[in-house]
Amino acid sequence: MAQLSEHPTVKRFYQERANTVEAPTEQVLDAAWLRQLCLDAGADDVGFVERDLPEMADQKSEIENVFPRTRTLISVVCRMKPGVHPYAGPLHLQSRIPPHDGRNQ
Repeated sequence: MAQLSEHPTVKRFYQERANTVEAPTEQVLDAAWLRQLCLDAGADDVGFVERDLPEMADQKSEIENVFPRTRTLISVVCRMKPGVHPYAGPLHLQSRIPPHDGRNQ
């Protein structure tokens, strides 16, 4: 299996990041505007989490590696249709049907 680092998009991302001489100026986004943007895009709820919280310590290095200037993370919540299991596709449902051997008629 190929490594993610070998994917052309990932390579291009790191090349562009390395070629950037000047970091973009810091931009502060309005939380209410960003929340509404997420809700308008279909989220049922939205929350914001500071990267420096102690609960995020185990993920901080990964976040800094991919998004070095990130200060806040967005948590997007989408509800599932009631009564629908995430694995309720036709093959999964078919596997739950008891075998029919002709004696149950």
